[in-house]
Amino acid sequence: MMEQKKRTFRQKGIYILPSLLTAMALFVGFFSIIHSLRGMAGEVEDFRWAAFAIVLAAFIDGLDGRIARLMKAESDFGSQFDSIADVVSFGVAPAVLVYASTIHALDRWGWIGAFLFVACAGIRLARFNVIANQNGGSRKYFKGLSSPVAAGGVALLIIVPHSWSGFGFQVFSLVYTVLLSALMISNIRFRSFKQDSFQKKPVQILLFFIVLFSLLIAFPAWTLLGCFAIYLGWGVVEEMILFRRRRRSDPQVPFVPFGDRETDQS
Repeated sequence: MMEQKKRTFRQKGIYILPSLLTAMALFVGFFSIIHSLRGMAGEVEDFRWAAFAIVLAAFIDGLDGRIARLMKAESDFGSQFDSIADVVSFGVAPAVLVYASTIHALDRWGWIGAFLFVACAGIRLARFNVIANQNGGSRKYFKGLSSPVAAGGVALLIIVPHSWSGFGFQVFSLVYTVLLSALMISNIRFRSFKQDSFQKKPVQILLFFIVLFSLLIAFPAWTLLGCFAIYLGWGVVEEMILFRRRRRSDPQVPFVPFGDRETDQS
């Protein structure tokens, strides 16, 4: 009886840990929203804390999913909780940040662009859950740009130092936000790295993370921008290559940038 209680407690602890990390990511996303609103009200002068909070939430979000898989603690509750937290941290928080810091000056176009980002983040997460429930989805690719990466892309508008300001930067921020929104609900597939095993090449992987960590400490803004640009470009180029291969095997394969394909090959 005592052994069964210990096993039950240990099992509950395993499921609690990923949920605690999800709650932490939700809290960080909420902090970003509050800080952005304070910045818009003039209570704080710098939006970078709100931007870095979104990046931190993305890191925690990736960590809780990997821990859940390693500990075999994935559950329906954890999946639903994670999706709800993602809408706040990677949908609402970046939209409020870009609106409060930049595009609010564009009046109705500003809030339309910000809302579009929230809506596309919600659609992308709902589509992800539907695909996962139907056939498990592809663990190698994400269909559409993941919401944490898109949110991090919005945060880079604030994190990366620049001297550009005024109407031109506001229009650029709006177009950039709309573009990221479209990528989230597109059919472009981006690497998920879920199937990549760090045990195959431990020395190389360790060296890579040491270099990456060093660059993040020395040049945090430019390192994040470089990682984002490489990931985005890699996904677009790889999708073009895969599409050309499908077109060679079947010339009738249509180009469907949005919506659902009849077959979604991994």
